[in-house]
Amino acid sequence: MQLDIAAPRAARRAAPFAAVAMGLVLLASGAPALAQDTAPFQLAQAAAPKAPEPTAEQMKLANELLVANGEASSFDAVIPNVVDQTAASFVQSNPDLIRELREVAKQLSTQYESRRSEIVQILAKIYATEFTTQELRDLLAFYRSEAGKKLVAKREDLLKAGFSSIQAWSAAFAREMEVRVREEMKKRGFTI
Repeated sequence: MQLDIAAPRAARRAAPFAAVAMGLVLLASGAPALAQDTAPFQLAQAAAPKAPEPTAEQMKLANELLVANGEASSFDAVIPNVVDQTAASFVQSNPDLIRELREVAKQLSTQYESRRSEIVQILAKIYATEFTTQELRDLLAFYRSEAGKKLVAKREDLLKAGFSSIQAWSAAFAREMEVRVREEMKKRGFTI
C-alpha cells in the first residue's frame, strides 16, 4: 500500500504495520499450531534490547490510532477463529461429537470475546514503543483527515484490486519468462 506523498512521514511509516496487522489476522487461523513452538521467538525476544516503556499518553494515542486506522477491528475474528479451530481439532478423533463441539465453540467464543482488547493492547504497545508522541499525533491527525478516512474506508477494496492486478501481472510475466527461457535454451542448442 502506498500513501500519498503529501501524507505525514509518520503515516507513510505506518503502512507496513497495517500490512503486518492484516497478515496476523490471516495467520490467526494457524494459531494453535503456531502456539506449540514459541521457544525460538521467546529466546529472540529475551535477547533483544528492551525498549523504554511507552508513556500513558503514547498508549492512549496508540489506542486511538488503532481505532482511527481500522486496525483494532481487523482482529475481531481472531478469538472466534482460534476457538472454532481448537474445537474442530477434536472432531477428527471424536466425529460423533461435532454438534456438541460446535455448541461449545460458540459458547466459548462469546465468553472469551472480551479478551480481544488484549490483542489490541499488544499492538498499541508496539505502536507506542515504535513512534514518538508527536508521530502518533501526526498519524492520528492523518487518519482523522478526509484522506485518512477514505484510506480506511477503501483499504479492503484497494487490497483486493491490488492482489487481483498483481495476480494478472504475474501471469503475464510468467508467460513472458516462458518465452525468454525457451529462447535462451534454444541459443544453447536445446528445444523445450
